Amino acid sequence: MQDEFLNRLEMFRTARGTLNSAEHKPTWLNQDPTAFTTKEAEMEAALADLELFCSQYGADITGAAKDKAREKKELEDEAFELGSALTEWFLDQNDETSAEQVNLTISAWRKLRDHDLVGTAKLLRDLAQAVVSGAQSAAAATYGVTAAAVTALSAEIADYDAVLTAPQQKIAGKRAGTLQFRTRFNAMEAKFESLDRLIHKFSGTQAGRNLIAAYFASRINRDRGAGPGTPPPTPTPTPTQPSP
Repeated sequence: MQDEFLNRLEMFRTARGTLNSAEHKPTWLNQDPTAFTTKEAEMEAALADLELFCSQYGADITGAAKDKAREKKELEDEAFELGSALTEWFLDQNDETSAEQVNLTISAWRKLRDHDLVGTAKLLRDLAQAVVSGAQSAAAATYGVTAAAVTALSAEIADYDAVLTAPQQKIAGKRAGTLQFRTRFNAMEAKFESLDRLIHKFSGTQAGRNLIAAYFASRINRDRGAGPGTPPPTPTPTPTQPSP
């Protein structure tokens, strides 16, 4: 989620916290104008919805990336194990051409990326399947080239294939969500603007004036991610407060 939206979300939360503090809540809750209480409740519901939206679309993609990395390693390890056994089998059968296709070191398997890894693993699987389905399957099994090993490799291929595009899908989902961010945040701002206009009605008492001052102080959009030397941001405009 962009810093702009993070800053605005923090401002919304701060303003909500100010209104609901033990000091200020009794000043407005169910007090005239009672429309303020109604609109504050609407704001609470809208902000909860916005927070849920942000948690869904603002999450990073490290989870999907970690899944992909884990499945990749598992496929590499399985392919290297079966590939080494199959290479030895082919060499002992004087089939150097087939052996060359699957004789990869573990570092060579690690260097394969995405669809190249899947394609090479499928080639290995198909060659191994032909062996375990043939007349010399019993002899090949003594090398570790077995139907179980082929099944295990097939499972790892399927697992990796399933997560292969997950990070890209997550990014695409985030981009689609970002298009909705400004609309949702502007709608949230409108909820607070309604409170901005009504809160002045509480200026008749000192407690009300304290509420108003604290509320508008919390309605300033501060750039909490700015580093040293960063120019201060332009505050979110707030209505001019009337003199007490």
